[in-house]
Order: sequence, then C-alpha cells, then structure tokens
Amino acid sequence: MEMALEAAHNVDVGDYSFENKNYKGALLRYKDADEEKPGDAAIHVRLGRVLEQLGQLPAAIEQYKAARDLAGPPKWSDEAKAALLRLQQQPPR
Repeated sequence: MEMALEAAHNVDVGDYSFENKNYKGALLRYKDADEEKPGDAAIHVRLGRVLEQLGQLPAAIEQYKAARDLAGPPKWSDEAKAALLRLQQQPPR
C-alpha cells in the first residue's frame, strides 16, 4: 500500500513537472514511480511521453511497447499504440 501511495505521489509531481516543461524532473519522478509500481501502464505511457520530449525516441518506443503489453485501462494501451504508430512512421533523424 505504501509503495502505491509513493508511486501516486511521484506521478503527481512528475505530471506537474511535465506540464511546466521540466522534462528531466518529470523523468526522475516517473522512473521512481516505475520502480515502486512497475506493472502500471499509465506510468509507462508517461515515461514514453517524457522520453519523447527529451528526444530519446528508442527509449520512448520501449516504454510505449511496455504500456501496450500490460493489462490495464484501454485509455493507456490505446495511447501507447497510437504513439507507436506515430513514432514508427517518422523518418530516421
């Protein structure tokens, strides 16, 4: 129970950081949340989003794949699938 609360707190702080374009701060909080609750598709989608913003596309793709493959609300797997399609259609940089 305590780990789930810590994960939720880290997600909240990560979301705040992401909204304020503090992507490195958000990444740290989302990574902490993932360590506390590794099977959470929503955390993997958030990691994918922030890694995408940081230009770390291969790592973002891995996070989106993890979210897609986890059981969870369709909202998260649908977003992960859409992100994968979008990223895999981009020409290499």
